[in-house]
Amino acid sequence: MNTEPNDKELMKAAKARVAFKTHFMIFIMGNILIWLIWLMMYYVFEVTFPWALFPTIGWGVGLAFHFFIVFKWNEKWVEKEYQRLKTEKEGEADTNNIISNQNIES
Repeated sequence: MNTEPNDKELMKAAKARVAFKTHFMIFIMGNILIWLIWLMMYYVFEVTFPWALFPTIGWGVGLAFHFFIVFKWNEKWVEKEYQRLKTEKEGEADTNNIISNQNIES
């Protein structure tokens, strides 16, 4: 497998990162709005329970998963694991050849 990223892979990564940054900005603006609504309800209707915490936490978990998918859990992990398994298999084959050669010599 080729480890050099091509233009399509780079474009895909760039689009994913821009999508995450957009999601993050909407998260910030949306939560400001949610907390302003809660603040208004606190002063006008005396609602003391911080209900805005629930959408903030839920949306934050979704945002965290989006971050990890874009920046951490990507195709390069698959490529690295493939290379590791391939190297491991080749190492086992070399070990088996050495052992079989030693058995033949004995």
